[in-house]
Amino acid sequence: MQKYSFGLTDLTSFEKPAGEYTLDAAHVARRGRQIARQLARGFPDPVIAGLCVVAFDAAGNLATVVPLATVH
Repeated sequence: MQKYSFGLTDLTSFEKPAGEYTLDAAHVARRGRQIARQLARGFPDPVIAGLCVVAFDAAGNLATVVPLATVH
């Protein structure tokens, strides 16, 4: 288990944190999809186009990218 930092991004800026979770590596993508689904519920499709939830491990390595448009 290790800490992963999740954020909302348009892939040009990574300054919108969505939370930190201590997870098993196998569950990072699932948590990313859950966060993306929750965020996408509140916005119409044109607003979320191009937005993604990203997760980085403690070393700063990219762990997952989940486009919001794919979880509707």
